[in-house]
Amino acid sequence: MPKTKDTPILKKLSVLIHQDGLSFYAYQDGQILDAYHERFKHPANPIELLKRIEEIYQQQEFLDYAFAKATLFYHHNIFTCVPGEIFNEKQAVDYLKYNARILETDHISTDELSGELNIHTVYIAYANINNYFFERYGSFDYYHYGSRLLELRSQDAKSLHFDVSLEVMVSDFYLSIFKNGKLHAHNLFPFEAIEDILYYTMYTTHHCEADPETFKLRIISENHDQELYDLLYTYVRHVEYQQDYPTYKNQFLCV
Repeated sequence: MPKTKDTPILKKLSVLIHQDGLSFYAYQDGQILDAYHERFKHPANPIELLKRIEEIYQQQEFLDYAFAKATLFYHHNIFTCVPGEIFNEKQAVDYLKYNARILETDHISTDELSGELNIHTVYIAYANINNYFFERYGSFDYYHYGSRLLELRSQDAKSLHFDVSLEVMVSDFYLSIFKNGKLHAHNLFPFEAIEDILYYTMYTTHHCEADPETFKLRIISENHDQELYDLLYTYVRHVEYQQDYPTYKNQFLCV
């Protein structure tokens, strides 16, 4: 039910926007309280995504709440990472135009990751969806999913020579490589079989001159896939799954 003016507004909301699905998380004090997930049979365009978001708000009672804060995460492959030393905001569209078709109506956004990362994530944020959440909540935050991932991974990668992580989702995965705390590679790859994950991992680490006998490989996934672990362990000596995934998920989403 909607909250009255006398009711404390404590809960916050995070929304993951995929081309192939949507996820909504209501949280408070660093803990997820309610969630809704939906996966599409086929990738959806921004118009179709917005239509489904509107329908979900009508169907899910826990979303009928005056949240204290709303945050959107865009999860798609229309992004790139630019070192802060060479980043020029006026050229933001140029960083993407060779990787994707850019329409005049596309809104180019940038996440600035300061400190030791010193990286700018340039990506497309869907203007129609941003407008919808602005009308609903007023001010809100939005980021690319990969930016948040880099923030968390950089905290764990400072003391290692090479640190490689795979955040594995349903049909794609993020591959991030740090060397002595500095980002060397970060990308999103599609996969249909676990052999695809192996190929992209070995190809990318090879070009970063990371030795599979010595670098540490961490798999971040809600489910422990033993076949994937065994396949990667055949070629990489140090493989482990992210410990306590629920805590990691809370940390990621409860911003």
